Amino acid sequence: MGPTVVSTMPLDDIRDEVRRILEAAEARGITLRVLGGVAVFLHSPSAAHRQLQRIYRDADLVGLSSQKRGIETLFAELGYQADREFNTLHGHQRLFFWDPHHERQIDVFLDQLRMCHALDLRQRLTLDRRTVPLADLLLTKLQIWEANEKDLVDIVVLLHDHPLGYGDEETINIQRIIEVLANDWGWYRTAKENVERVRALILERDLSEEFLSLRRLEELWRAVEEAPKSRSWKLRAVVGERKRWYELPEEVRRD
Repeated sequence: MGPTVVSTMPLDDIRDEVRRILEAAEARGITLRVLGGVAVFLHSPSAAHRQLQRIYRDADLVGLSSQKRGIETLFAELGYQADREFNTLHGHQRLFFWDPHHERQIDVFLDQLRMCHALDLRQRLTLDRRTVPLADLLLTKLQIWEANEKDLVDIVVLLHDHPLGYGDEETINIQRIIEVLANDWGWYRTAKENVERVRALILERDLSEEFLSLRRLEELWRAVEEAPKSRSWKLRAVVGERKRWYELPEEVRRD
């Protein structure tokens, strides 16, 4: 029988609350890792820089579909309400929990992040204790077709604070990014758009002198462009933008 998690009120600061959730999950043997801006904050000191600060409201996590029941029980004991209708319809790939006290939500993706593009994370969840690996975290930002300024700032922060390389420990693994983008033209096309947006943001805010982000961004994208592309990538590239290459996921928000 696993350890008992005492039901308590969710904490005021979502960053502290995410730490509480992760600790409770680990105590129960449940694999949960955080995504999004909170994950960037946990890895990156530059997130506190006056030019790059942002507000953190909600949180996204990822877990395993094989542990769905345990995840649902965990959140109930931590003071959350499950969106029963949403979870019944989409619970094979995504769960939604609501914190009524703070009026904020927690999304838990199962096995894959399915948004504008799909990122399989099943084999990547044990490489870091709290978050998905940095390369995957960067990919989750690069996959957003309608990326907002907060998403672009998160990319700047990640690139400044972490070197590029071929490992996953506090390093942005170039090979992982190439593995995804060189096999899916649509993913590549969206990422290319966001690389251009990040470049524009860096120059607009005059960040290129103080931060390493632009240099690393250019190095990373050069590696992606030079990497051999798969046959399916090349076939899809022929079709190009005549057919939409991304999804526009519907956001789940309480009124």
